[in-house]
Amino acid sequence: MLTVLFTDAIKSPRKVLALCFIAYFATISFVVSTFLFLLAAHWVVKEMKKKGKAILAAEAEAEAARIETEKPAARAAADAKAEVASAAGVAANDSNAKPAPMKQYAKSAVILPFKTGTR
Repeated sequence: MLTVLFTDAIKSPRKVLALCFIAYFATISFVVSTFLFLLAAHWVVKEMKKKGKAILAAEAEAEAARIETEKPAARAAADAKAEVASAAGVAANDSNAKPAPMKQYAKSAVILPFKTGTR
């Protein structure tokens, strides 16, 4: 009903008059203004739900596209890991290989008290 009333409202004098009457009754009647407020609130909630569904659909589509693009990268990474594992297997059998050195961490800095001029 509202879409019929509001579409091309400026072009039709009857629709402009109807909108003016609605606005007039809303200003003088508590019941009509409450009804219009509830109608507007319902419309806002419906539009927000519609936008939420559209956003969820877009996110799902983007996730599916991301998964499709990551499949070849995952295969390439798996192939690279297989090559590294085969090279590591050869190195593990080498008796002259030295173990990796332990990582040494830097010592913490010394904390000096502030020089305030008083003791």
